[in-house]
Amino acid sequence: MKTNPKVAKNYFYDKHQGKLSSLFQFNRVSYMKKNQLTINNIILLFCLIVMILFFPVLSFNRVLMKNILFTAIVFFGTFSLDFVKRAQKILIASGTVTICLNWLDHFFPSYVLDLVFSFSFFFFNLFVVVFMVRHIAASKKVNITIIINSINGYLLIGILGSVLLAMAEILQNFLYHLDTGAINFAGGTAQGFHDFLYFSFVTLTTLGYGDVTPVSAFAKSVTLIIAVTGQLYLTILIAMLVGKFLSRTEIH
Repeated sequence: MKTNPKVAKNYFYDKHQGKLSSLFQFNRVSYMKKNQLTINNIILLFCLIVMILFFPVLSFNRVLMKNILFTAIVFFGTFSLDFVKRAQKILIASGTVTICLNWLDHFFPSYVLDLVFSFSFFFFNLFVVVFMVRHIAASKKVNITIIINSINGYLLIGILGSVLLAMAEILQNFLYHLDTGAINFAGGTAQGFHDFLYFSFVTLTTLGYGDVTPVSAFAKSVTLIIAVTGQLYLTILIAMLVGKFLSRTEIH
């Protein structure tokens, strides 16, 4: 009995290529599951807004509030999309490690723990943003969850930028033992994470007030990455969402 070469070829492709892309696949969800995902994304959006708008104006317990918000962002970021079981397990494991590092750094502060946590938080949420973009690209229609995903992805990029800028400052002080900061703030040196958060979003949105400027080569590179990423994200995302909306309108 002869085997259809086309079928055999497709089987070979599915078998090997499927392994490479298995982490980026999403499950088909029920109505209740979709509702839960929407709620998770709304809570994640709320945490991101609190981090951006209200965290910088706090005058007390700022470090504690930052760590609580970081924990919430990691937790709800883990369950913001419906991944296959393997990807979900990896995200849960890496998210747990990131949360533990966050609180270890809170109770036993050190440059090393701060740097390790920053790396872990950055790469964890970078994967979440990548998954969000892939989910938006793979969706067949634009709904409330997709729109919230889009907003969450953009805000997460701004927070990731602030983490990178904070890492630049840590590397400048810890590795190179330089008294001058990696970033020049109008009031002198950075008073806390809220300063990096401010600079990241000013750069991401291309406002460029000029009251904060990068000094070191690494800080300048990070600033360029944030600015370019913000523009590319908006350009690509708007193109995808408008394309999906127009194709749906044409069908109807």
